[in-house]
Amino acid sequence: MLFVCYVNVDPDKRDENIRRFREQGLVKPEGIKLIGAWATLTQQEAWLVFEADTAASVLEFFEPWTDISDHQVTPVMDFEELKKVVDTQA
Repeated sequence: MLFVCYVNVDPDKRDENIRRFREQGLVKPEGIKLIGAWATLTQQEAWLVFEADTAASVLEFFEPWTDISDHQVTPVMDFEELKKVVDTQA
């Protein structure tokens, strides 16, 4: 399943966020395929697009960061897939 995640880093934890990112990067557990990731120039917001096989893999992906940032994870689908679903409901 495809997901978009908006990340908001607590300004008081920005330096810790940068330290962890330098040391370990984004550790992707099995079942996660990162499609893209972008950060603002202030390094306090980010967006990720990824595929995940299971809810457990999503939990494992974000758990190391939940003490220093908020994550809004939303399942999404591309417009081609959406059109197929909408067309079957007509």
